[in-house]
Amino acid sequence: MPYLMRVEPYDATLGAVRPLFFSDLGFTSEPGDSPSNTYFVRRIETPLQVRRSLFDGSAVGGFSETSFGSATLANDDGGLDWLSDLDWDGRLVEIRYTPLERPTLADFTVLFSGAAEQLVPGDEIEIQLRDLLVLLDVPASRGQFSGAGGIDGTSELKGRDKPWLIGRRRQIEPVLIDAINNVYMVDPLGFSTLLAARDKGVAYPVPVGDYASYAALVAAPLTGNNVATAKAAGLIRLSQDPDGRFTIDAEGVRVSGAWIYRFADLVRHVVTSMTTVTGAGLLDASFTAMNTLQPAVLSYWCDGSSVPKVREVIDQLADSVGAYWGFGEDRLLSLGRYDGPATTADFVFGERDVIDLTPRSVDRRMKSLKLGYRPFGVTFTASDLDRVNVTPADAEAFQNEYRWTAVATNAAAAEASLLATDEEANTLFDAEADAIAERDRRLTLHAAKRKAFEAVVPLTPGLTVGHTIRLTDSRYGLSAGWLGLVLEIERDADDETMKLTVLG
Repeated sequence: MPYLMRVEPYDATLGAVRPLFFSDLGFTSEPGDSPSNTYFVRRIETPLQVRRSLFDGSAVGGFSETSFGSATLANDDGGLDWLSDLDWDGRLVEIRYTPLERPTLADFTVLFSGAAEQLVPGDEIEIQLRDLLVLLDVPASRGQFSGAGGIDGTSELKGRDKPWLIGRRRQIEPVLIDAINNVYMVDPLGFSTLLAARDKGVAYPVPVGDYASYAALVAAPLTGNNVATAKAAGLIRLSQDPDGRFTIDAEGVRVSGAWIYRFADLVRHVVTSMTTVTGAGLLDASFTAMNTLQPAVLSYWCDGSSVPKVREVIDQLADSVGAYWGFGEDRLLSLGRYDGPATTADFVFGERDVIDLTPRSVDRRMKSLKLGYRPFGVTFTASDLDRVNVTPADAEAFQNEYRWTAVATNAAAAEASLLATDEEANTLFDAEADAIAERDRRLTLHAAKRKAFEAVVPLTPGLTVGHTIRLTDSRYGLSAGWLGLVLEIERDADDETMKLTVLG
């Protein structure tokens, strides 16, 4: 069947990307097409072999999995040797497909749209493929201190990444950037609210003022044991050296004048402020829906001493709320949450449609669960605290990395399954009520008895991970139709099949 490929490697001699067009059978677009009057050179050998997963590994929820695969071009004559002179990494690769024998360009549907990892030359040129998650494998950074002094830090900080804070976080240590004036940085983009400031666990008085800049903050006349802020610059100043470890509770950066704290808003900010992906690269409808679905207060704190990748930050946030995320064939980043299969199928496969159907093992049922919430950036030993002035409750709390919900138990799973598991997990929720709600949601999902199948079906454009399918078969209790969520897809364009891993 006909396949088309559009690639856009970078050509240094042009100083721009160079669009190239290939096909498996030969194809020329019409004058009204885009691109118009373009010949897709007959070079495709293997159109596409690619795997895409909703989650990393067997666990359902949270961590993303980058799609990977390859496509090959025939090059026995050496006519495409020059392609290795171009730069391919991270550049567009789009593959289209149609089952029609005499198609127009409009008949082709996008089968894969992602990025090239690299090009491997030879008689058969291999284009190694990744989805656009590779664009998020970059440092989650606000930049580095220059060491020029003042707000840029001393020479001792030169090259260190600046700290940053999103959402609401407790018991974190801001970074000392000016020891002479006792100035600390929380986030160079600013922060919203200083909820508490403590020295050895003892609270400071309410801040005496907020100033517009580093210069104004340093010039402010502080006396006694006071604290002042320059929230717009992300700074805190103490009137005198702390006796021990200086920690704060704070609400992080504002965006367009509003404090952000919900999962979708935090992901939007991290992606658009720390990567090359812009707001136009996000599927807005999915972000809006996720804000409604999960409005809880979350957080992420980076002190700059070690810097995670953007993808790692999103994974940790997503793991807290049981969300999945990734780029679709529309090249847009979208968010979703695993809540089991939808009540209505996106695609339906009857017994005659399924080429092969194999039952798969499923994870053990869950019988109990507790969640950690309200993470503390630092924990204290008893000797770190001013035991005279710290309340007993705070003395106990400050020595724990998380607070915990009570253990919830699913009686039906506990009775039915002797190997059902007792689980616990850490989250980035700030409030106990939100952690309890997520605990109960997860327990209901994972305590239920489930089925999983590996189904080989014809190549189906538009079908991707996260879709719900209905399978009908005379075996395995599927005669009345069964709904399952697609967790993984392996596409083989040579065989024109898709191998689906489905859970329901």
